[in-house]
Amino acid sequence: MKSPALATLACAALSLARPAGAAHADPAPLPVVVVSASSLEHTVKDAPASVSVITRADLEKRPVLELADMLGSIEGVSLSRNGNQVAGVQLRGLGQAYTLFLVDGKRVNSSNVSFRGNDFDTGWVPTADIERIEVVRGPMSSLYGSDAIGGVVNIITRKIGKTWRGSLKLDTVQPGNDGAGDTRSASVSASGPLIADVLGLRVSSSYDKRKRDAGLNAPVDGVAQPGFPLIANRALGAALAWTPGSGHDVKLGHDTSRRDHGGTVLEREATSLSHRGRYGEARSEATLNLDTTRNLVGTVSGQANPNKARTSSLDGKLILPFDQAGQSVTVGGELRREQLHDPANITGLPGTAGYRQDPNIEIAQYALFAEDEISVRENLKLTLGNRYDHHENFGGHHSPRAYLVYQLTPAITIKGGWARAFRAPTLLQGSANWGSVSCGSATVGCYIIGSPGLSPETSTSKELGMQFDDGRVGGGITLFDNKLSDMIDISSRTSDKALAQTYANFAGFLPDGRPIFTYQNIAKVRTRGVETHVRTEFSRQWSARANLTYTDAKNASNARALPLVYRPRQNANVSVDWRPTAQWSSSFTVRHIGEQYLSVPSNGQNLVRKQAYQVADLSAAYRFGNGATLGAGVLNLADKGRQRDSAADFNEEGRRVFLSMMARF
Repeated sequence: MKSPALATLACAALSLARPAGAAHADPAPLPVVVVSASSLEHTVKDAPASVSVITRADLEKRPVLELADMLGSIEGVSLSRNGNQVAGVQLRGLGQAYTLFLVDGKRVNSSNVSFRGNDFDTGWVPTADIERIEVVRGPMSSLYGSDAIGGVVNIITRKIGKTWRGSLKLDTVQPGNDGAGDTRSASVSASGPLIADVLGLRVSSSYDKRKRDAGLNAPVDGVAQPGFPLIANRALGAALAWTPGSGHDVKLGHDTSRRDHGGTVLEREATSLSHRGRYGEARSEATLNLDTTRNLVGTVSGQANPNKARTSSLDGKLILPFDQAGQSVTVGGELRREQLHDPANITGLPGTAGYRQDPNIEIAQYALFAEDEISVRENLKLTLGNRYDHHENFGGHHSPRAYLVYQLTPAITIKGGWARAFRAPTLLQGSANWGSVSCGSATVGCYIIGSPGLSPETSTSKELGMQFDDGRVGGGITLFDNKLSDMIDISSRTSDKALAQTYANFAGFLPDGRPIFTYQNIAKVRTRGVETHVRTEFSRQWSARANLTYTDAKNASNARALPLVYRPRQNANVSVDWRPTAQWSSSFTVRHIGEQYLSVPSNGQNLVRKQAYQVADLSAAYRFGNGATLGAGVLNLADKGRQRDSAADFNEEGRRVFLSMMARF
């Protein structure tokens, strides 16, 4: 039976249409242009993909400690929150590993040093530096390669302008429960010309800290689960933009960041050098990226085993318009090398001759891609693309894509597409020399190792949707279907020596008797569902947005399909904004997180569910004449979802109040 709260939210979403007589003469806002859905810039409705945008204004409405919380308000996005760690971002029911994070189109990936999902990759950039966040749902491997099976999150930073400007944002969050940790954050950014029209500079910095919870969750069966751990992040960035001549731009950037998630501390240094050129109608882009990430603690709980990963890449593309033929062709390529130094885990098997001989592994890969956007008719565009990736250990793989955008009327757009994508095993999963303790103990549990014999994961995806936008009212609906094959898995493992030998991925015993298991290709996953969204401006003062997503995500490896954990079947968000004057603004939002599974044993028995719940927030802000804005509000008004019952469970942060100050200069 559907929950009454979900039904209420669905009705609210479907009823957000312009009332009679609500039209007015205000000019419509300029359409948002996105750059992540193809090689060319497009408005959201014309982009050959399903794209959502979080704007700078959205980020300024409330304190943002982790961007994942903001991303969870978008249709098609769900958050994996097991163990109360920072939420991981999942697109259309696929796991964290299938969402590729980019900063200005440059790949960021901390999985080699942290052996976990993308929870570190949402916050390497100071929030004051962010112009917008583009979320592309659906496979984008034809452009970005491995890891983009589920989609792409591209964090776009602010451009350096022709005049100096800056911003400062200070936030404080005070919980209503004495056992919950409070939050403090600060973010500052400034940019402008050093030499007019020739050389510009941008600098930014941020710091935030959420204290650890203490005694927050009530005991269940005599056992109390821990609350949120300490979260502390800091970032510093700088960029120089040089215009050596007309049509040419060179940018040099460097970022340094430190993120502490419950005692796991990662530090990242990233340097990039890029060039953009114009040659008549043709354009070129080339970028060199050097990225070093250090895990100061390591991956084994209770131990200190630092490691370090380096990634270097060179990528470029050439965009060639052929206006007479109604086409725009893009060709490009990428060279990438990944290296990992990990004395604790890159050891080979304990007891063998090569044990602890070489703590380093590395892989190299290259890619070539092409994309052709064809104007079949004035209102019909076809985008065809393919990327060939060659991996040092796993050979070559193609990722083709085809997408149609049909402008039925000036207000109605129909979209649909098909794509195949692939994801290579990670540096760790594919190495026979990598291993780690597991099964809950570093001494008497089990041991897991990589496997060079793995096959890359592949997916086939389809989507069909319709969007409506007349300026004041907009919305859309999209159906999607994803099939994932050869999913790389390590869930089959146990410390039971007799039972271990019955597992297909059992690889023997260590000298001390612990069973060894390898990564394996076993799972077939299918996710399908529907995404809907709607927005409207009732009047000059009132506007609203809503979305609703239904996702059916299952592991179809066995005769009986089983649901995937931490994938709510329904997610819904409703936001109502009120601007009574030019200075005052307020917002009321409600999030519905549907029923989901916390534990799904492979035998299909004793499944553990988490019931649906809703979280409501209320905020208001006043903008002074000097450009400063003071905001305040209450988060989780009804204090919902804050009890954690088991180790697999998670809780929302309870009721808390915030005070925020934004100054522009």
